[in-house]
Amino acid sequence: MPVSAEVMEENLRQTIREEMQRSLEEVLDKRRQELQLQLEQMRALVQAEARAAAEAQVEEQVKKTLEAEKAAYMENMTGAIAKERMKTEDEKLMVQLYWLELKAHQLEEKERELKKRDVLYKEHVAKLESKCTEFYKVTAESFQKGKEDTEKRFTRFNVRPVCGDLQSQILKCYKENTGKTLSCSGIASAYMQCVTQAKKDKMVTGG
Repeated sequence: MPVSAEVMEENLRQTIREEMQRSLEEVLDKRRQELQLQLEQMRALVQAEARAAAEAQVEEQVKKTLEAEKAAYMENMTGAIAKERMKTEDEKLMVQLYWLELKAHQLEEKERELKKRDVLYKEHVAKLESKCTEFYKVTAESFQKGKEDTEKRFTRFNVRPVCGDLQSQILKCYKENTGKTLSCSGIASAYMQCVTQAKKDKMVTGG
């Protein structure tokens, strides 16, 4: 029993819809993979910056420990100087005091250096915090843009059929030549070539 034109038309439409749906799914899947890769790369970069900030924090703790040791040393040294001055003013004691005062001067120089380093550490931490904030912002914006682009492409595919002119011609031919499908073989062949070329174009352009 020959298939009616309506059934053939519906079958053809179903085939076209399935073909377009597969093409859309391939495009969307590829785009999702690209977005996922971008997110993973940015996340790795943010983690690296966080590790650098942690190292700066450790250095800050070391600096505080050195300052505490210096304070204890200065306290002990001050007591020692006081005791030595109370005992005698002879030349030997003066030489000892000289070296003690020289050590104190060296410690003061070290303290000034530690203060400079403290300023640099704070500036570095501030920059890291700023970079982390910017990376999270860029990640969110990139994900949103990718989502919007994908939605726009999906809409564009729905409203503009592939090879629409040939599709109309083949449907018309089947209606006018019921039971004589070979009469429409030329148009059908051209339509299939058009669909194949359209798929290749999508793969090349990424659209």
